[in-house]
Amino acid sequence: MYCISINYKQLKTESREAFSMQEKEQEAFFSRIQKEVSIDGVILLMTCNRCEIYAAGSKDTMSVIERIWLAQKPGKEELFYEHIMRYEKENAIRHLYRVICGLDSAVLGEVEIIHQIKAAYLFSKAHDMLDPTLHIIFQGALHLAKEIASQYQLTKLPVSVGTLTTGAVLSFCQEKKEPHILLVGARGEMGNIIMKDIVDACQTVQIVATTRKHHRQGLAFADTKQIRWVHYEERYDYVDWADVVISVTNSPHYTFVASKVQKYLKESKMRLFLDLAVPRDIEEEIGTLSDCVIENMDYIESLAKHNNQKKLSEAKKVELYIQEKTDEMEKTLLMRDFYAKKKEQTVWLQDKSASWLLYRLKDHVDHNCFAQILDVIGTAQEQSTERKEL
Repeated sequence: MYCISINYKQLKTESREAFSMQEKEQEAFFSRIQKEVSIDGVILLMTCNRCEIYAAGSKDTMSVIERIWLAQKPGKEELFYEHIMRYEKENAIRHLYRVICGLDSAVLGEVEIIHQIKAAYLFSKAHDMLDPTLHIIFQGALHLAKEIASQYQLTKLPVSVGTLTTGAVLSFCQEKKEPHILLVGARGEMGNIIMKDIVDACQTVQIVATTRKHHRQGLAFADTKQIRWVHYEERYDYVDWADVVISVTNSPHYTFVASKVQKYLKESKMRLFLDLAVPRDIEEEIGTLSDCVIENMDYIESLAKHNNQKKLSEAKKVELYIQEKTDEMEKTLLMRDFYAKKKEQTVWLQDKSASWLLYRLKDHVDHNCFAQILDVIGTAQEQSTERKEL
């Protein structure tokens, strides 16, 4: 497997979003990839903090991926080659594992990335871009993420994009008895998370959430004393009412522009515009309006750096476990390739005794490795005996 990554470590939001691909762009990317015989499969992971392409194929895979990616983002070659990170084979597997376990996130240990990776995997599968290698590796990654979540405290500590956003919002509104929040993009996964976190954290908060649909079916939250749903076209009607405006859409268009916001502002009070969309969709000029402050994902990332210190000790344990699981996956892939490509050797091996194989191994591995092999045989024999007795 190969991976090409552009993430928050290399580029700020403004530059990083130039390489992001929305759904139709991803489909166009797949169409081009399907014409390349050197590529067996591709998974596109496009989130607010990273643009990554995972692929399986021949040794030319990365150069082909880069060529097609740049063809969809003309004029960005210099920025692209200066900041991309490349991983292959074991390093690519380890990188994916670190990403899905939250070790490579701006918010250390975040769990939203698990759902984003699963969605990317399913999107690729739905478009017939998932080959057996990517299937095995990503299934292993999803299983690992569940293990980490159940066995380690890393993902249980309350630091995620949702909780950081909630903290920023409530800190800004700390003098308000009844904070007013306008949330655009509330039907999306991140929007739902932010809404839930804010409601859980503050019993007096009032949220106006937008939806582009006229019906209320499929909403994660119904209208309540704290939440009111309105159509997206009505969003400007609530700008003056709001203390905080949050946009977390995947729209290619501006959700708020300065000239129109200015027309709707009547009450004199400080307002926070929090742009968590990729690409950003709140016009920056709003920050020049009187009593208006605008922040984006870079602000959330700065909060994350402070909070990450709380999780470093757990992260060290997870790193060691990831290394074990990376090694296991490498061995799984080697066994799969052996059985698929070495059929004659497989049949030949079936005719050999275990003792013959043991003596061959003794001549070709060091004593520590050979001791582990003998331990495995001893454990397997004991387990077999126990099962027979049962």
